[in-house]
Amino acid sequence: MSAHTKYSSSTPTIAEGLTLFRWIGTIGLALFLVIFPYQRGLFNGYEFSFDSPIYGAIIFGLFLLIATAGYIYKDSQQSSYRGILSIAVMLLPFIYWISSFQAVSSYYGKFMFLVFFLLASLFISGLYLAESKHARKTIEYALMLSSYLIVIFGLLNLFGQMYYKDALWLAHDGFRLASVFQYSNAYGGFLVALFLVSLYYAAHCIRPSARIVHAAMLVPIWISFMLTYSRGAIVIVPVVVLALLPFLRLTKQIAYLLFLILSVGVSMALLGKLTAIVDKISAIVQPNETKAQQTISLFSSLPMQGWGFLLLGMIVTTGLILLYHAKLDALLEKKLKKLSARKYSFAMVPVVAIILATAAAASLLGSSAIRGLLPDKIAVRFENINFQQHSVLERLTFYKDGLHVAEDYPLLGGGGGAWQAMYEQYQNNPYWSRQSHSFIVQILVETGWIGLIALIGVLVLAYGLYIRSYFRHPELRGSHFVFFIFSLALLLHSAIDFDMSYLYISAIVFISLGCMLAPYASKLILQRNAASSWLKITYPAVLIVLSLVLLVVTIRENSGVQKYEKTYDLAVQGQTPLDGLLPLLNEAIDRSPKNSSFTLTKADWLEQAYKQTNDASFLEQALSTAQQARKTDPYNRGLLISEFRLLQQKGQFKESLAVIDEGVTKFPWDINLYEAAVTSYAEANSKALKEQNEAEAKSYADRVEALSAEVNRRIDQLATLPAEQLQGRSFALTPAMEKAIAGIELAANQ
Repeated sequence: MSAHTKYSSSTPTIAEGLTLFRWIGTIGLALFLVIFPYQRGLFNGYEFSFDSPIYGAIIFGLFLLIATAGYIYKDSQQSSYRGILSIAVMLLPFIYWISSFQAVSSYYGKFMFLVFFLLASLFISGLYLAESKHARKTIEYALMLSSYLIVIFGLLNLFGQMYYKDALWLAHDGFRLASVFQYSNAYGGFLVALFLVSLYYAAHCIRPSARIVHAAMLVPIWISFMLTYSRGAIVIVPVVVLALLPFLRLTKQIAYLLFLILSVGVSMALLGKLTAIVDKISAIVQPNETKAQQTISLFSSLPMQGWGFLLLGMIVTTGLILLYHAKLDALLEKKLKKLSARKYSFAMVPVVAIILATAAAASLLGSSAIRGLLPDKIAVRFENINFQQHSVLERLTFYKDGLHVAEDYPLLGGGGGAWQAMYEQYQNNPYWSRQSHSFIVQILVETGWIGLIALIGVLVLAYGLYIRSYFRHPELRGSHFVFFIFSLALLLHSAIDFDMSYLYISAIVFISLGCMLAPYASKLILQRNAASSWLKITYPAVLIVLSLVLLVVTIRENSGVQKYEKTYDLAVQGQTPLDGLLPLLNEAIDRSPKNSSFTLTKADWLEQAYKQTNDASFLEQALSTAQQARKTDPYNRGLLISEFRLLQQKGQFKESLAVIDEGVTKFPWDINLYEAAVTSYAEANSKALKEQNEAEAKSYADRVEALSAEVNRRIDQLATLPAEQLQGRSFALTPAMEKAIAGIELAANQ
């Protein structure tokens, strides 16, 4: 997988052999990249079911940081930009830790601190470990191996030899390829980065075996990409290509674009036939209401056709790329030698690429005849690429709502998990999205402007140092450029989707940021004198102490999740009585006291026990549990509804009205909460009238009227949405509300 470098023979190596710590850290990073994508891409869905794999990755990363800290102590240069960066990146988890003290969800405030500590750790590990060419190549090989295996895994699901839940994600218009990520847009963003990296290798590799491997993967990657049907990722492709071209020599720019056009052309020629085959396979493999999932043998007719077409595309593309290198590469180098030496030669191909891309886009978007050559679903996706289609309008709404959250939490945000906790209070219409669909908006909502500025500062410093070093020190250029491509492409796509909520993708970004800078370590020195002994000792010592402390915290939290899962499984089996389940559940709560999933389950079980036994002590415990949990998670809808319901069962009716009013304020588009509020106030009005308490009855009636008016106001607001924008959840007066309102009006007229 080595890439051709003009000055490769003069590239210095920092050390001939790897130290023990470097070996441990390097192998650890490589294993991280290969092992963890199959845990749903380490998706952070802000639900307990996603937490355990992430805790496992954090534990792995903390051990990795301890090894890295040992290497930093043994061979470090803290008086350098690398030292500054390794400290600056720790500002990100530090800001998350500070924001956790005011987090709207205490549990996820701490959880996201641990996540960003892991990301900072991976950055530092890459920054120091990849300084050695051997270590960098090991990490590079692991990243490419893992990425190609993810593509193959997706294809095995596509052609029916494997079944992995949501590897083919069912959308409203059919199945979309998602592989390990279970979300096609995130997979699309990942494939953009991988495709552009593979193109780089195909253009630069000097070993025929490596060139064949990367060239052969171009068609499978692009076909997989098209079958994600991701419009946002399609838009990102020309942007990233144009950003990358100035870094390449003129002849390599030509090869890069030619290979891109070639692989895309071959892929699109096969796409129609492959789409038809995939649709037939999906109908057989994917589960529905009448059948369970099943797989198909590789030697069945449909899979054989699919793999055959794919193999044909791989052979044609690889053959033509090898032919180019054999016949044209050296010739172009010779013919364009003088032109390449000119100052602005690097800009010639990008200018031509812009013209060609503009013409291609205009033809594709403006010509129904050209779109007619594509499979129907793909043609429709291209046709709908505009700023007025619903996904664009919905994302713009998310971003505006995120800015409204930032107005109330400007400096340090609402802590980790703030978006999923609070977005309903600020949303413009009743959409349902626990993700902000933008890494930028997520950081802003969770850590405020201070956190966003810190993130931008780290990225600007990292990319600024890399770009400066890349052009100042051409003798150090090499295949580490693939880390630049990976990080840039993934970050650009994450600006318009929630790719970075997949911890595996965010890990690739931070590892890549570190690894791309590592080769320039000797050029990033601020001063020539050695770092003082106290600094050399202090920084790695702090990293080790923090890692050990957080290791204990993470293991304890993960133990709580595992105990809860075990307890819940026992409850589902129905063979363990409540008095046998509660001690186990209390152990889980003891290990993770701020995890609302645990406390909500306990409150629900105690409520069920009260209903079955009519023992008031169960009701008291349930109410106490819900109220205590709401102190650390006040935006948890389940806990709020539980407290409301328990208060009503206990006869504390007025207190329950205050709780449901809080619910309407925090979830102003949840019609079920309005229904609960209106019917409760109507019941209170009826009771007050019977008691001849007219003043109290009027206040309740006024509240029903206000709630009704608010619902109608919001219904009118929804009517102003653009026709292309989806409303989201249903929002209208329910029969129960209409009945309660009519009862209030009837009583008022008597």
